[in-house]
Amino acid sequence: MASNLSRRRYALLLGVTLALPLLVLGGIEVGLRLANPNDGLPLFIRATAIEGDYLVANRSVGERWFSGIDNPPAPAHEPFAREKPKHGFRVFVMGESAAAGFPYPRNVEFSRLLADVLRDVLPRDSVEVINLAIAATNSFALLDMAEEVAAQRPDAVLIYAGHNEYYGALGAASRVTVPGGVTAVRLYMRLIRVRLVLALRNGIARVMARGKPQGGLEAASLMEILARDRQIPLGGSRYEAGAHQFESNLDAICRLFKRKGIPIFVGSLASNLRDQPPFAADANAAPVSADSTFAAGRAAFVAGDSALADRLFTRARDLDVVRFRAPSEFNRIIRRVSTRTGAMYVPVTEAFAAASPGGAPGSNIFLEHVHPTRAGQALMGRVFFESLLRSGLLGREADTTRLRSWNEYARGTELTPFDERIAYHTTRTLKSRWPFVPVSQQVDYRGHYTPTSLLDSLAFGVSAGARWELAKLRLGGDYERRMQFDSAVAEYAGLARDAPFNSEPWLLTARALGRAGKTAEAETALGRAVAIRPTPAALNVLGTRAAQKREPLRAISYFEQSLALEPAQPEILYQLTLSYGVTRNLAAARETALRLARLAPGYPRLPELLRILGLQQ
Repeated sequence: MASNLSRRRYALLLGVTLALPLLVLGGIEVGLRLANPNDGLPLFIRATAIEGDYLVANRSVGERWFSGIDNPPAPAHEPFAREKPKHGFRVFVMGESAAAGFPYPRNVEFSRLLADVLRDVLPRDSVEVINLAIAATNSFALLDMAEEVAAQRPDAVLIYAGHNEYYGALGAASRVTVPGGVTAVRLYMRLIRVRLVLALRNGIARVMARGKPQGGLEAASLMEILARDRQIPLGGSRYEAGAHQFESNLDAICRLFKRKGIPIFVGSLASNLRDQPPFAADANAAPVSADSTFAAGRAAFVAGDSALADRLFTRARDLDVVRFRAPSEFNRIIRRVSTRTGAMYVPVTEAFAAASPGGAPGSNIFLEHVHPTRAGQALMGRVFFESLLRSGLLGREADTTRLRSWNEYARGTELTPFDERIAYHTTRTLKSRWPFVPVSQQVDYRGHYTPTSLLDSLAFGVSAGARWELAKLRLGGDYERRMQFDSAVAEYAGLARDAPFNSEPWLLTARALGRAGKTAEAETALGRAVAIRPTPAALNVLGTRAAQKREPLRAISYFEQSLALEPAQPEILYQLTLSYGVTRNLAAARETALRLARLAPGYPRLPELLRILGLQQ
């Protein structure tokens, strides 16, 4: 008996001893989750800046993949309903900087133009197009997010990615990576979902960052910082590792969405062939290499042999040992994976070629090597929409007779000269450094440029990291002060498009239109503001204008809404009483007049009002 008791005590003691470390680690994990509920996890968090139950992409999600990088790239702030609407059509866009509209402000994203088109052809649906594209990421980040995206029940997922497989975070030739290949990186991504592991990783990264020389990094792009092995010859082991990484991850992503019953659309990869010479690298300058092949392509293009020029330009791109443009093999991978998994192949490359002289895309559609112009972004939106339409996913409900012209959709991005100037400064900054020029010739564009106007100064600041929204507000206010109301309205329109849940841009638009004497347009803008977030001031203006136009029922509606928000408004109670009187609703007029008497017995026009209504002799 004593022996059995002893064995039980021993087993209990052993169990407690073994469980204690797990309990301690579990307690630490819970504590970390409570102390920092985001920390890059989860992908979607509650949108706190707007009213209603909405989610938004976690701005710190980049911390998952960019260890040791200050202020890692983040997805756009695009709220969507936590509970998918009953008649909702929800699309997620996944990709890199090209899909995120870089270097333009967010309004140029092809996904926003696509949303405009879908809302036109699906008028009875609640359309949501959420862009999750993040600069300097690659297929590892897309795979890491895929499960969380699928959990939001999208009707489709669109992918445009592949240019960052080598130098993007965790890529085959990135400074931010994990040794061991695809399997090791995927295991790493799973492990950092544990907060304790993530905290340890971040701590190690901070320690390793101490004492490292930072000189010159202020002007460097993230692309420049991440590029570890700068030269990757075609067919070499590092090249093959990147191609394998892309195919393996893309296959896994497509299969995951396929299992969930979610249609997936993968765009082919386009890049600047005609006007982007091979990047600065010694190997590109060797005989019979990228530089010489590109020169031959230019000669063929000038001679009018577009077919030969296209082959040579493509070959020069593929031979370029600095791999910031996806090689031809990647589009073959996209086709193979699409065939294997049932994903829809979207012909972006083909569309860009068809829109370019001689079939060779250049500065007509690219700002530098891979980032499309605003026209290029609009074309991407069109190609993805046409693929959605061809797939039959939009169903019989799609009313294509409601489609507007594609030029009108492109104009609807609400880009202004200020926004174009931001892209100009960002592009100039990028092209003044490696890999566009040799390291020995690179300059700090931002350190030497002197702005020439307020617009230029604000755009220059935004290109260096200043808040776009604040710069637009300041510029719009300056336009108003200088009586340039149309320009002010254009800036406010951009803000309204970027933040559809914010009423402030519409209030500013109404103010500018009112000052310009455009009363009807100002009233429409006020109506848009009130539809988003009604305020007593805006409702009162709309009510007063309705009364002036002898529309008493509309006036009553606006005044009642205003008083529901702020009951203590003597003047509005007086105006509401008059409006009731015009409609001959004597009972409501008397009741409202008595409310006014109780609230403000000394109101100047009250005695006469009460006498007219028979409430006072």
